[in-house]
Amino acid sequence: MAGVPSPSPQPSPRPRSRSASGQLDRRTVIASAALLAVAICGGIIWVAATADSGPRRDTQGQQQEDGGDKPHIIDRPNSGHAPTNPGDRGGWEQLSLLGLIVASIVGLALVVFRGGRRARAGRAAWKAAAASGRDGAVP
Repeated sequence: MAGVPSPSPQPSPRPRSRSASGQLDRRTVIASAALLAVAICGGIIWVAATADSGPRRDTQGQQQEDGGDKPHIIDRPNSGHAPTNPGDRGGWEQLSLLGLIVASIVGLALVVFRGGRRARAGRAAWKAAAASGRDGAVP
């Protein structure tokens, strides 16, 4: 027994979070989703439990505030006047800017959608050429 080397202890295998193909393990994805759901629900419950219930109201529904009305930095709804000049809030300039932003977002979505469709068609043609054994570049 003097000449037999003792076996070296093997390290315990670590659990792998990625499979051999490089994709995440199913258990990792499920655990991450469960942790995210618990964090979101816990945050909602915490905010709901610690949130202020708002100003107190008397029996007629009137607000009870100490010190009278508080000034507001942002105007309250329906507490102003209709737009009269082009630069007023809610005027044609503001509405045309909203229209321009919406049109830009829709245009961007169309470009992305069409680009994806072209990429899928090109990938299908490439796979068909690879399956036939001829790539089309060599006569």
